[in-house]
Amino acid sequence: MMRVFVDRIETTDTGEQIAVLLVPVAEGDYLRWLCPLHWLPPDTREGSWLRVEFTPDPDTGAQVRSEIEALLRELQEE
Repeated sequence: MMRVFVDRIETTDTGEQIAVLLVPVAEGDYLRWLCPLHWLPPDTREGSWLRVEFTPDPDTGAQVRSEIEALLRELQEE
């Protein structure tokens, strides 16, 4: 789990709102992460702190592997 800071919210040329998130990577060093605002909790504002957690997704991994294997079989049959 990591914490990120919502530095600002911007509107793109296409009208989509994005949040500019700052991810601390070292003391005084941050990674900028542009994230569609609609991916974030509804009450997200500039100055908000968020917790982010990445978790494995074995179901999607298995599905994608199956699709790739099917495509490879199809290509080998041609």
